[in-house]
Amino acid sequence: MGELAGADIVVDPTELELDPASEAELAEGSNIVQRNMDILRGFAARQPTDKPRIVRLRFRVSPVALLGEERVEAVEIVRNRLESDGGGSVRAVATDERDVISCGIVFRSVGYRGVPLPGVPFDEKAATIPNASGRVLDDAGAPTPGLYAAGWIKRGPTGVIGTNKKDATETVELLLEDARAGRLPLVERERRLEDLLGARGIEAVMYAGWTAIDALERGRGERYGRPRIKLCTWTELLAAARG
Repeated sequence: MGELAGADIVVDPTELELDPASEAELAEGSNIVQRNMDILRGFAARQPTDKPRIVRLRFRVSPVALLGEERVEAVEIVRNRLESDGGGSVRAVATDERDVISCGIVFRSVGYRGVPLPGVPFDEKAATIPNASGRVLDDAGAPTPGLYAAGWIKRGPTGVIGTNKKDATETVELLLEDARAGRLPLVERERRLEDLLGARGIEAVMYAGWTAIDALERGRGERYGRPRIKLCTWTELLAAARG
């Protein structure tokens, strides 16, 4: 992002304040936190070079109102302070300090919230499935045999692809541990998963379909010197898998 040809990146150095949880991660040698802070501090130290656009990164603020008559003309933001919840996490608490940013258009690019599944425990406040390292917990806090969670529904909308890979590995290791110990419920054991899905009218993409998608994406990217160009719609993905 720092190499955009048409825009300068602007960061206010006074806003680069780590919350207590991140400070603890940094003290423990977290490479991700350190790299992020190094990049942001590098942005903050730059001088604008008069590019036609400016991308300004803001921290510890939240939008509270869109202002305007017939169209959006400004967005009102509130400054937050960071408070520890005593359990190793922090939450943003609004202060009385507010500001108005003039604007002509607003894009919403955040707001993921997990939704409950029938018969599965759900934490309405955190919008996640209660779990212990991936094992789903019942209302009494005990593991529910055969139920597991991974990704954002497990821990909330945080992290990057690498975070999700590590997270999924943790969950799958517990699933395999439970399988070896005989803790998984045996339901319709004689039926293959693809047969069960077919009986329910669900089209599944099997491994051969996945390899077809992978080959097509790699082929699309090769002509441009890129690792791949991803297929972006269900229609394209399913057509490639069926082929």
